[in-house]
Amino acid sequence: MNGEIEITIEEFLKLPKESYILIDMRSEAYYRQGHIEGAVLTHENIGSAGNTDLIFYCQYGIESIETAAYFRRCGFKAHSLKGGYMQWLKKQSDMFDMEELERYDRQITLEQIGMTGQQKLKNSAVLIIGAGGLGCPCGMYLAAAGVGRIGIIDHDEVCLSNMNRQVAHRDIGVGKAQSLKNTLIGINDKIQVTAYPERFGADNAAELLDRYDFVIDCTDTAETKFMINDLCVLNDKPYCYGGVIGFEGQVMTVIPHKTACLRCIFEEPPTGCETCESHGIIGAAAGVIGCIQALEAIKFITSRERLLTDKMFIFDMLTMKARIAKFGGISSRCSICQKKL
Repeated sequence: MNGEIEITIEEFLKLPKESYILIDMRSEAYYRQGHIEGAVLTHENIGSAGNTDLIFYCQYGIESIETAAYFRRCGFKAHSLKGGYMQWLKKQSDMFDMEELERYDRQITLEQIGMTGQQKLKNSAVLIIGAGGLGCPCGMYLAAAGVGRIGIIDHDEVCLSNMNRQVAHRDIGVGKAQSLKNTLIGINDKIQVTAYPERFGADNAAELLDRYDFVIDCTDTAETKFMINDLCVLNDKPYCYGGVIGFEGQVMTVIPHKTACLRCIFEEPPTGCETCESHGIIGAAAGVIGCIQALEAIKFITSRERLLTDKMFIFDMLTMKARIAKFGGISSRCSICQKKL
């Protein structure tokens, strides 16, 4: 081993395992999430090192240089692994480059995500129906999380009254689907985004839904929401429903043939529903609900655990009171679910 304080991954891999002690300087939580095989935490085994070389690594190979230098001054043989754990991960997988590993570092650290979950996100495809108050924050956080392919379908154009809540848009008169696509690519140019400047309906549903793993309903009328519900159930496509008006919003996830859908609960679209145009909306409320929808998509893709299935999350953001309404699963009276059972 040369006298340089840094040792490359290639040099490290050539060393006999009995010739060194590999020390992970990161926190125990990072270590549990993933570490180089054979590594021990900082506090272990150093005192018994003797003439054995100490090889330190941190997340990016920066702090470990100073640590290795300190131990050299204390009389130990010590090196720092160049590039740290992130460089090690890069060598293990061709799926992510170093920029991506650093970008997603904080969520890869999460036990619920990890490298496996991040790979699932990159390999996944999500369709957002509606590029408005819900679709904008939802799409932005899916892009930031690294969902590999995102589709956006919306036939409308941006107008000035959208701007209090549709935070991804910048220019009036631009198609919403294209506008949101531009913003998402600006957030993360490692993903693929497709804009569909058209209405979603029975004539294009089967073809569109077949391209995506999960659908997010970010539309704003009851009739459209029930239509999306029906088409997703009939086409076996999991989806997340979201709605918001004023200061209140609600979210529910539907797994066709396994959990309750909208028609299991309401049977028919309610008449005379309030709309943003008639009753108003505070933009931040749409942001909260859109983000929860993004979380449902991320949980579905990475683990399919603890989803809002057979229940609806209802949040009054004026009083900050939240509740979960639970349902009994698929209804025997549901006109859509019973078609497929």
